[in-house]
Amino acid sequence: MHPLLEKEGFIVDIDGVVGKSKTPIVEGVKAVKRLKEMGKKIIFVSNNSTRSRRILLDRLKSFGLDVTEDEILVATYATARFISKERPGAKVFTTGEKGLMEELELAGLKLVDYDVAEYLVVGSNRGINFDLMTKALRACLRGIRYVATNPDRVFPSEDGPIPGTGMIIGALYWMTGREPDVIVGKPSKVIMEEALNTLGLKSEDVAVVGDQIDVDVAAGKAIGAETLLVLTGVTTKENLQKMINRHGLRPDYVLDSLYSIFEG
Repeated sequence: MHPLLEKEGFIVDIDGVVGKSKTPIVEGVKAVKRLKEMGKKIIFVSNNSTRSRRILLDRLKSFGLDVTEDEILVATYATARFISKERPGAKVFTTGEKGLMEELELAGLKLVDYDVAEYLVVGSNRGINFDLMTKALRACLRGIRYVATNPDRVFPSEDGPIPGTGMIIGALYWMTGREPDVIVGKPSKVIMEEALNTLGLKSEDVAVVGDQIDVDVAAGKAIGAETLLVLTGVTTKENLQKMINRHGLRPDYVLDSLYSIFEG
């Protein structure tokens, strides 16, 4: 039996582990089903900054997974919760898409234009354009609280990597020299500690599963949990060593897919 099967809980990434956008990763889906049958506690923690919990719940169900909204912790929701706790009813300008906007509004935050906002919330946007970047730039220069949903440079999709939220963070840094005041998503402790609280487990009782060393493995190490890197997403057999060298981190375990945990 694989040592990680002794863990009580699993913090599992979505994109690159159980799916790539709307396409399921069969081995990952099978593994989650089997872990649930074994009575393992599972929470899906995703840095997806364009989707709400509702959207991701529908997607996971379309993969054939029996999950509830309480088992999903996505960067959009975690960001909205973080800001609403820090400043209830705050005025927010965001670069994000409808999924992020939905979670911000559900948390009681007010979506406003850049010139009256109290928070700049940066999330990925597949329709990013010059006007939106101009507003984000001006909000950043105003010196208001700057929160990023996640730091991902790239994101896995059906036909290969696509730009992540890091594209906007990087552009703002290049223009202003300013980095986010807070990053909520992995590898930040903000989202990971909320995941542990939701599971009701300690870090030594869980395994963190993902496909990116600088995001998922780093997140696991940030809370002192053991990490499993799967090669079904951004990290592959071909670039594995390059990624380890680049980020200076080594996962505790590397497997071809999440289902490989049952195969030896």
